Amino acid sequence: MRRIHYGTGVVLTTDDVADVLLRLNVALANLAHSERVTIPVASGDSANSSVDLILGPGIAIMSEPAPWHGDEPDFSTGATLLRMNPHYPYRRPAGQAQPMTPIDTDDWDPDLEGY
Repeated sequence: MRRIHYGTGVVLTTDDVADVLLRLNVALANLAHSERVTIPVASGDSANSSVDLILGPGIAIMSEPAPWHGDEPDFSTGATLLRMNPHYPYRRPAGQAQPMTPIDTDDWDPDLEGY
């Protein structure tokens, strides 16, 4: 389990959700884009809930290990929903070429060495 520090608040969630949340926050910050996301949180008893967070540039989030006794809650659906965000940074499988944007040669100026 991981403790997520967001502003002056602290929530408790699974390692998987915390990892996905941090990766998505970095991706959104790199794109200069902000977005609201919902993550599942544990409350210590069987009544788990969720919280909404704003992610993006300038949003500081910290994750630290947290002690947990008993079975961890199953927040795999919450982690999957975060991974489905269109800005989530997926890695390409090895061997697949990065798609390239076609180069428009109509603007090519040989006198300016192409610029």
